[in-house]
Amino acid sequence: MTETGANRHPTGTDHLSRRDFINRTAIAGAAAAVTGIAAAPAMAQSSKPTAEPKNAAVMPGSIAEAGQRIRNGSLTVEDFTRRCYDCIDRLEPKLNAFILQTRDAALETARERDRELASGRDRGPLHGIPIVVKDLYDMKGLPTTVGSKAFRDRMATEDATTIRKLREAGVVILGKTNMNEFAAGVSGTNTEFGDTHNPWSLDHSPGGSSSGTGAMLAAGVGLGGTGSDTGGSIRVPASWCGITGIRPTAGLVSLAGLFPRSLSLDTAGPLARNVRDLAVMLDAMAGYDPRDPNSSFAQPHARYADSLDGGVKGLTFGIVKNYTYRDVDQPVADAVRAAADTLAQLGARITEVEIAPLEGKLDYSKLFSDVLLYEFNQILGDQYRNTPNAKDLYGPIVQSNIDVGSKVAKETYEQRIRERPGVIAEVKAAFRQMDALLTPALPSTAPLLKASAQDYGRGRQFTIPFSYTALPSVVVPCGFDSKGLPIGLQIVGDHFQEALLLRMALAFEAATPFDDRHPPIHCA
Repeated sequence: MTETGANRHPTGTDHLSRRDFINRTAIAGAAAAVTGIAAAPAMAQSSKPTAEPKNAAVMPGSIAEAGQRIRNGSLTVEDFTRRCYDCIDRLEPKLNAFILQTRDAALETARERDRELASGRDRGPLHGIPIVVKDLYDMKGLPTTVGSKAFRDRMATEDATTIRKLREAGVVILGKTNMNEFAAGVSGTNTEFGDTHNPWSLDHSPGGSSSGTGAMLAAGVGLGGTGSDTGGSIRVPASWCGITGIRPTAGLVSLAGLFPRSLSLDTAGPLARNVRDLAVMLDAMAGYDPRDPNSSFAQPHARYADSLDGGVKGLTFGIVKNYTYRDVDQPVADAVRAAADTLAQLGARITEVEIAPLEGKLDYSKLFSDVLLYEFNQILGDQYRNTPNAKDLYGPIVQSNIDVGSKVAKETYEQRIRERPGVIAEVKAAFRQMDALLTPALPSTAPLLKASAQDYGRGRQFTIPFSYTALPSVVVPCGFDSKGLPIGLQIVGDHFQEALLLRMALAFEAATPFDDRHPPIHCA
């Protein structure tokens, strides 16, 4: 099977690099509009100590707690890792969140991390922290299936840049998680490896395409995970699984060694159980990478984890007229309104704004088809069409995506790309009068796994526009519906304002109880 090198050259693109593809399709103007933004200013440094739990046998609930216990000797990295696998053994038959477990390698890494601490070497806050990895990230010597039967035996020859950086930061990787095939969808379903189930309700979707990562973290296994987000694949599982996730500004986190879904819309980022852990994960993953032609030089220099505690007093949040509450289920609308009230009580200003591209100027379905699926066909279409038994190797959603993408005229696609800098500028102008936008992450709570494509398609109004404009957004739990299913709040900021977004998300999280609730399927 094919392999992906550092510049993400999948078979079927005539070995186009991401930069070649961008130049060929006139995206350079839009990229310049995004990467020319100045870095966000550093926030004041602050931290809060984590108390030792009364029952030392309890699994650590945060990276800070785990780090404290590993360093004070009440928990070894090896013991922590073994406890994670005990939980996986119990929960995986119900959740089906893994494609591959790396148990032997993880335990050896855990022992090495213990030896390092004993000898005085401390790699930092992620030293010895178990995480999970979405199976479109290359890990040397292991298959990167991208959730597809066609790529079951596709072996990676080197680590993705983010995997290398996370290893250097000290993590223990528990395994590679399940996902929608080729990241094509938000359902968490997979015809080859089976569907991933939501730990809040097993017959409901966990969201996708980073479904396995979302389900495992919500169930209390691991303290962080990697995802990718083209049209919502970090934000959707964060919302429907009741955890946190961030889609960073395009170019902030390297895409080298990730199999692409869209060469102009892809981003990579972390998911976690709380905002502080999300910031620690982003600190390890972010940074300029010469291996990724789309990586940005405009990188903030301050650590995100050191910029969290400034609160929201004096900040302005925008509610978009004819957008934030349009076509939104009542429990979701009520939760987002309550979230806005909470931020106001914390000293923020809530104001209504008008942003024409969000209020109907953009046709989200056409954007999805004309940009994302055109590029997906460029990436995978030739390989699919040149494979004699393709219909046996590729799932129906992937086949449909390639078919639709192959019918998008090059001229139509290029017109969409030429329009992109103007749309970006129009949306960015709104940040002159506010610090961030508030929207639901999705208009509904998790649908049934067997729900229709129409049910899953409703969320594009809150995900695709910010993919197209390359804006960062963080999702944090903000409530539950009558069935006990989580609701996510999306906070959207200007380019490279991740530090501010995380600070906002933490202020909200600290003032609300939603991150303290666990699903029925949980590793206690």
